[in-house]
Amino acid sequence: MAQTHTTQCKVDHYYKLEKKYVEMKRLLIEKTEELKRRDKIIALLENEIDDKDATIRYLKNEIDKYRQVVKPLTRQMLDIQRNGMDMEEERHGKTHGNENTRILPLGEPRLKRTAISAEPLSSLSQDNEMKLVKIPKTHISRELIKGAILDNDFMKNLEMTQIREIVDCMYPVEYAAGSLIIKEGDVGSIVYVMEGLKRAVYHSD
Repeated sequence: MAQTHTTQCKVDHYYKLEKKYVEMKRLLIEKTEELKRRDKIIALLENEIDDKDATIRYLKNEIDKYRQVVKPLTRQMLDIQRNGMDMEEERHGKTHGNENTRILPLGEPRLKRTAISAEPLSSLSQDNEMKLVKIPKTHISRELIKGAILDNDFMKNLEMTQIREIVDCMYPVEYAAGSLIIKEGDVGSIVYVMEGLKRAVYHSD
C-alpha cells in the first residue's frame, strides 16, 4: 500500500511539473511576441523621427535661401525710403529704349509679422514704421508683375497681402537700347520683370 501511494505521488508531481512547463512556455511565447511588437513600434518611431529630421533640415535650407533673397532686398528698400527717393524723377531721368519694370526691393511691411528673417526689421533701421510708396500702374502691368512673383520659387510663398504691396510699390525703369541690365550668374538683390520687350535678350556664357 505504501508503494502504491508513493508511485501516485510521483505521477502527480510529474503532471504538475509538466503543467508548469507548459505554462512557462506559453508565457515565454507571449513575452517574445510582445517584444517583437515593441521592436516594430520602435522601428516605426525611429523612421518617423528620421523623416522629421530630414524635413527640418530641408526647411532650414529653404529658409536660408529665402533669407539670402529677402534680407538684401529689405536693406535696399529701407535705404530707398530713408533717402527719400523721388520716384517720378527716377522714371523721367532714364533714357528711352527697351522698357522693363523693376520690382522694388522686398521689405517686410509689418514689424509684427516677421517670420522668415531671424533678424527683426527694426534692427535694420531706426525707423519704427516704413511708409510704402505706391506707384500707379495699369491692370495689365499688375497682372504681369504678379505672375512673375508667383513664378519665383522663393517669392511665391509670400502672403497675398505682401505680394499686393510689392506690386503696388514697383516702378518702371527704361534702359537705352543695348544696355546691360543684368548678367546671368551675377549675385544681386534686384528682381526684374520685363514688360514691352521689343528686342532679343542675349544669352552669354
